[in-house]
Amino acid sequence: MKRTLFASAIALMVCATAVQAQDSLSSTRIDSQHKETRFLRKHLTQSEETLLKTLENGNPVMQAEALQTLRELEQVFPKYPFTLCLAPLETKLKGETADPTVRWLAALALDELHSDAGDAVIRDVANSSQDKGLQTLCNALLVRSANN
Repeated sequence: MKRTLFASAIALMVCATAVQAQDSLSSTRIDSQHKETRFLRKHLTQSEETLLKTLENGNPVMQAEALQTLRELEQVFPKYPFTLCLAPLETKLKGETADPTVRWLAALALDELHSDAGDAVIRDVANSSQDKGLQTLCNALLVRSANN
C-alpha cells in the first residue's frame, strides 16, 4: 500500500511540474516551433504587406478582419516587429470618420506592437478623441502597458 501511495504521489508531482512548465513556457514553446528563418521572415513580410493593402480598402468589414489577423500574428510572432503597420494603424485609429470597430481594433493592434511609438499614438488618442468609448479603451491600454 505504501509503495502504491508513494508511486502515485511521485506521478502527481511529475505531472504537476510538467503542467506548470508548459503553462509558464507556452510562448517559449511557440517561439521554438516558429524559429526565425529567412522563409518565415519573408512570409511574415508578405503577410504584413497584404494586410496593409487590405487596410487601405474602404470596406470596414475587410479592415476589421485584417486588423484581427494582424493582432493574431503579433501574438504568435512577438519578436517580429511589424514596423510597416505603425503608420497605417495610426491613421485608422486617429481617423474620426473611420468605422468605430476598425478604430478599436487598430488601438488593440497598436498595443500588441509593444512599442513606444504605438503607446504615443494611443496616448494621443486617449487625450484628444471625441469617442468616449475609444478614449476609455486607450486609457486602459496605457494602464496595462505601464504595468507590464
